Amino acid sequence: MQWSLLLGLLVLAGVGFAAEASEKPASGIYRSVDANGNVVFTDQQPEGVESEEVQLREMNTVPIKQVDLSDIGSSSDEEETSSLFKGYSSLKITSPANESTVRNPEAAVMVTVELEPALRSGDSLVLYVDGVAQPGMSIEAPERGGHALVVKVLDSDGQVLISSSAVEFYVHRSTASDFRHRPDRNGATADVGGAADRGNAAGVGGGASAGGSANVGGAADRASPARPALPRPTPRN
Repeated sequence: MQWSLLLGLLVLAGVGFAAEASEKPASGIYRSVDANGNVVFTDQQPEGVESEEVQLREMNTVPIKQVDLSDIGSSSDEEETSSLFKGYSSLKITSPANESTVRNPEAAVMVTVELEPALRSGDSLVLYVDGVAQPGMSIEAPERGGHALVVKVLDSDGQVLISSSAVEFYVHRSTASDFRHRPDRNGATADVGGAADRGNAAGVGGGASAGGSANVGGAADRASPARPALPRPTPRN
C-alpha cells in the first residue's frame, strides 16, 4: 500500500514537472529515485537510473527604478524650505539715512537694506530711484538735489513680495558761489571780495621846455684908490 501511494505521488510529480518543462528554463539539477525509494537530487545526470531534470519555477521579480539620492535630498530641502517660508516680515533701507545729505560724491552711492528673513533662492532685490528701477544696489553719478529711494523684493515671476518705506536723501555739489560766504575761524561769515577793477592806461608826459639863453653880465665897476692907514695912539700910563 505504501509503495503504491509513493509511486502515485511520483507519477503526479513527474507529470507536473513535465508540464512545466516546456515553459520553464532548465536548471541543471536532476531528480532520481534510488533502490531504497529515496528521492535524490544531483547536478549531474545519473547513469543507469531513470532521472529527470528539475524545472525551477520562475521567480517573481519587481523592477526597481534607479533614483538619484542627491536629487532627493535637494528636492526635499527645497520642499521643506518652501513649507516653512511664510513670507518676508520686514524690509528697510539702512543707508543712506532718511533726510541725510551726501556731499560731493566722487563714486557711486551704495544703498544697503535689512531684510527678514534672508533672501530666498530665486527672489531678488530691486532698487528704485525716483520711481526708476536700477540695475544694482547703487546710484551712479547722482544729480544734485533730493532723491526718493524704495527697495522691493521680487520673485522669479516679477511679483512684488515686500516693499520698503520710501527714504529721501539729498546730494550736495559745491559751486563757485558757495565759496563766497565761507565761515571764518570765529564762526562769522567772511565775504570773499570780487575781482579787482582794471586801472586806466597811464598818460604820456609832454616834452620838456628848453631853457632860454643865459644873460651876459655887464662890465665890473672900477674900485676907488685905497686910503693911507692912520697912526695908532700911544696909550698913557
